[in-house]
Amino acid sequence: MKVLYTGTLDVNFGGPAFSTYNTMRGLNDIGIETHVLMYALGKEGKLIGNDVPIHFASQPLEHIFAYSPFFKKAIKKCGDFDIYQAQGIWLYHSFALVDVAKSLGKPYILTPRGMLYPQDIAKSKPKIKKMFLRWRLLKDLNQAACVHVTCEDEMNHCRNLGVTTPIAIVPNPVEIKDYPNAKKDDVFRLGYLGRISRRKNVEGLIYAWSELGDKVKENAELLIIGGGDEDYMDFLKKEVSRLNLENIRFTGFISGKEKEDALASLSVLAMPSEFENFGNVIVEGLVRGIPCIATTGAPWKDLVDYRCGWWVKYSQKAITEAIKFALETSSDNLHDMGIRGKQLMKDKYSIEAVAKQMKEMYEWILHKRTKPSFIYTLNPEMGG
Repeated sequence: MKVLYTGTLDVNFGGPAFSTYNTMRGLNDIGIETHVLMYALGKEGKLIGNDVPIHFASQPLEHIFAYSPFFKKAIKKCGDFDIYQAQGIWLYHSFALVDVAKSLGKPYILTPRGMLYPQDIAKSKPKIKKMFLRWRLLKDLNQAACVHVTCEDEMNHCRNLGVTTPIAIVPNPVEIKDYPNAKKDDVFRLGYLGRISRRKNVEGLIYAWSELGDKVKENAELLIIGGGDEDYMDFLKKEVSRLNLENIRFTGFISGKEKEDALASLSVLAMPSEFENFGNVIVEGLVRGIPCIATTGAPWKDLVDYRCGWWVKYSQKAITEAIKFALETSSDNLHDMGIRGKQLMKDKYSIEAVAKQMKEMYEWILHKRTKPSFIYTLNPEMGG
């Protein structure tokens, strides 16, 4: 079986690029020959890895819609494939892939990568996106062999927009490896990890710290790891000063051993965002055996199901309460939660587990097996 992706493996595109790369690695390891066609790297571009089959198309003529009159020809030059899959929507490469797959009479899959969440539609050019949705994208989605999403919430948003085609829920893959660092002190340390930007609601952790008062004045620390929006960072630091909080530390952007040492020092990792399509931050914690806190704006019900963290409403009260519960949890229980979190990663999110699900989805599309349980259809006759 051969599958062609369109998308990118440029590290500058973050989570979607890493997910595409890890999915390809897993599929190729189990005998599903998976290639990717991407635009040539720009000056600042860098490949995540080159150990998977990669084809390059010339740079697009413009960079809003990423239109290239040569992209369809580039798809055909890649060879013959059983299935075509677009990683992401809105950009020209996904529309070109649909056109080529249809012209060849081959099935195609669209992977929205969270781009159909109402929050994502609203944050940039919403009028143009809604016009595209009515003009073409909804038709492409509904003529796909399958739409691939990463969680139930994303599926529900697709259905609310009028997507009627089968939808497969397969999470992003995670590279599981050993992290030798272990916590070396008995300080309760709550951590934030990621880009410092207003939509991440980092101030929610600072306000929680303030509200908890005496509970966090001794033997506790809030560690904020990451860089980004300098104006927002300045605001956060001023709030810490205004509230007379002394046990909050900002590391700025760190990587390598410095980042690993910082993460190893954490008791709990928190992601207080209003909205996250996936939330790789939670993965960063769980693979290291760190219990996590996430809001219900992110698809992390697994934190409750696997008893490895807290999944709470997006409100200051709920975030503060979750941190309070974490503070009152013994170090032994936090350790046990961390072990369960690592097991969750192995069971459900490992590269091997995700590749197995993707293979099952492809086999179903090609009529080689009955419908897997993670594929949801509106027409019961489409199942097995």
